[in-house]
Amino acid sequence: MQQRSPVQIAQLYGSVASALVGGVVAAYAVAESRVDDFSFSDGLTSVVIPPQWAGATAAVVAAVGVALLQRWARGGLATVFAVAGALAIALPAFVPVSAQISVTLNAIGAGAFLAAAAYPTKSHRAAQIALALGVTATTLYFGAADLWRDRVARWSLTLPGDSYPVPSTVSVWILLAATLLVSGVAAVARPPQEPGDIDTRLVTLGVVLPLAFTVLYVSLGSTSTSPESWVTAVAISVAVTVALAWRLSPHDGRFILVGLAVSAVSISTTRFSSDWTWAMPAGAAALALGVVVGWKRPMPQLGLGLLGVTALSGLSDSPLTTVSYFVVLPLALGLAVTSCLPVAVGAVSSGAVLPFTLTLFSVSATFLEPAAQEFGWSNGPLVEYGPVTVNTPTPLAVLAATATIVVAMVAIHLKRVRPAVVT
Repeated sequence: MQQRSPVQIAQLYGSVASALVGGVVAAYAVAESRVDDFSFSDGLTSVVIPPQWAGATAAVVAAVGVALLQRWARGGLATVFAVAGALAIALPAFVPVSAQISVTLNAIGAGAFLAAAAYPTKSHRAAQIALALGVTATTLYFGAADLWRDRVARWSLTLPGDSYPVPSTVSVWILLAATLLVSGVAAVARPPQEPGDIDTRLVTLGVVLPLAFTVLYVSLGSTSTSPESWVTAVAISVAVTVALAWRLSPHDGRFILVGLAVSAVSISTTRFSSDWTWAMPAGAAALALGVVVGWKRPMPQLGLGLLGVTALSGLSDSPLTTVSYFVVLPLALGLAVTSCLPVAVGAVSSGAVLPFTLTLFSVSATFLEPAAQEFGWSNGPLVEYGPVTVNTPTPLAVLAATATIVVAMVAIHLKRVRPAVVT
């Protein structure tokens, strides 16, 4: 049997590792950049520092970056994207940067880094699964980061003349290692594509959706919104997403719809404390099981059905909710994502980022309680005991999220395709 060369080994297995690491780093950077007092801001600042702006900026940069890399199909350019993205993320570690500026700078870096990690994944099912799960799982379970680091507060409001620089969202040493991996794999990658091989419909979706979500957030779904306005914003967001996904090829469109469903399930947030003995192993095992089942027998609708059950469990606000979000959700996530891949690179990158691009569920919904709006803070309590907790919003928000997942399920059913081809 002929022995593979180091380049062939890197192309076979390196893209999976690169996609996973790139997805995790990009999603973590976006989540970590959240400014603690963003709900108190006004004017232009209220637009450019919330998590919605960070997610949308990263998503647009990633969509444009993926399109450019496909247009020229050069690994060297992908390496430049990885290095430039890492430098943007790491800059606050070397130069004083305020919270207002760091949100945008960090998001641009995260988007460029994600584009570089996505470049070698074309027609590579395992690599695309790694990328998508790296982004979505990191976004949904970002609270687990509290297990190994004490988060430094990030404040945007300061006294006149005072400066409050913020740290880098990702450790410089972790960024260095991740950059070496992502840029190295991108440099030797030979994805099966020709220069100019891009789908303008995907680029349009990748740019228009984040901008539309941001406009809806600012006008109807911000932290001071009423329940009626929030529901209106959610309905319009779902309609726009389904309409743009419907214009894509069947495979690409249904993965975008999976991303929409995953966004909706983020309606309840997870928190970890020091006693996490059962949650992490159980969740990892459930995620792996979902991937294996989805790889062997794609069943996206079953995966979305389990996502719907998980979201609906928020109505009980009981141990059932905790079990659903730490056991059922990983299973559903692995099954739904794996069942819909492979797709075009632009589809996997734009679909995977929807959970942090559409923050009406993960951010705005936590402010629907009257007390949260009065004091300008979310209704998520700080819990210092127990293995894990799940903070649920109002019943209206839970029902709206569940309805969103049902809409995605119906749209996927109507947009039926043959099972994804294993490559």
